[in-house]
Amino acid sequence: MSSPSPRPSLRDWCQLVRLPNVFTVVADTTAAFLLVAHELAPLPRYAIVLAAVVCIYWAGMILNDVWDIEIDRKERSKRPLPAGKISLSAARRAGWGLLLAGIALSFAVGFISLGDASPNLVPGGIAVVLAAMVVLYDGPIKRTPLAPMAMGACRFFSFLLGASAAVGSMAEFPFLPLHVLAIAAGFGVYIVGVTCMARGEAVGGQKMPLIVGLVITIVGMAMIAGGPQFAPADAVAQFQIEPRRQFSLLIGLLAFTIIHRAFRAIVNPEPYAIQMNIKHAILTLIPLSAAVALLASGPLAGLLVFALAVPAMMLGSFLRIT
Repeated sequence: MSSPSPRPSLRDWCQLVRLPNVFTVVADTTAAFLLVAHELAPLPRYAIVLAAVVCIYWAGMILNDVWDIEIDRKERSKRPLPAGKISLSAARRAGWGLLLAGIALSFAVGFISLGDASPNLVPGGIAVVLAAMVVLYDGPIKRTPLAPMAMGACRFFSFLLGASAAVGSMAEFPFLPLHVLAIAAGFGVYIVGVTCMARGEAVGGQKMPLIVGLVITIVGMAMIAGGPQFAPADAVAQFQIEPRRQFSLLIGLLAFTIIHRAFRAIVNPEPYAIQMNIKHAILTLIPLSAAVALLASGPLAGLLVFALAVPAMMLGSFLRIT
């Protein structure tokens, strides 16, 4: 009779969900909410949609490893599932449970009343689409050329979920403002590029995915920089910095750090160099989100979002991000 599996530790679960990465989701969800509301009000809506996005993100991380168990046993044997630190059945229950919880919380957001406004079912609808994209990416299309686009779609809908929670009622839809959609699309394209760069990170040796991924990543950052240009006059009047020059300059400075790190990986496409490049690109989502928060709500909001980089980097020093 086989001996029972050891009881998983908190660190094992933190590694399974890639805990440092969750601060990138907190950052862009906060930025998306501020881009519409310009303040974290109503606070209950913000808190619940943040919990919903985190649940769906963690579900995606867990189910990714559930589906990749056989590959990870060969290439990443120290991860919690192939190492036997967490049972496959426990991971499945946690993954699907968090996914359903995220959808339920997203529908709950719309029922928090804003005066006499009718319930807003859009956050719940976006959460359903986001959950479907998570399952598609983790499962049937993970090993296909469509995988980077699916991952980018996940970040796009995640951003929209945060933004939709700040909208009062169904009457204000069917669509969010064009500049919000443009910035969300920029975040999505950015993640498409990062995902392309991450292809083959476990074995290294390939320069072309890094080059293609870098180009797409820079296109995504350019879309974020240009997104505010689509804002109507009333939204522009609420911006806290000048969008054409100051905001674009901030994004450009962040793009320089991405280019610098990526070139180092292209010159030396070893697994460690690629993984460090991906780690940097993922964590750069936080200052990107801070720039959007600064644009929407001013220096304090931007600083608070940027401060999320501190716990992300501290945890990233002993928990794997990729």
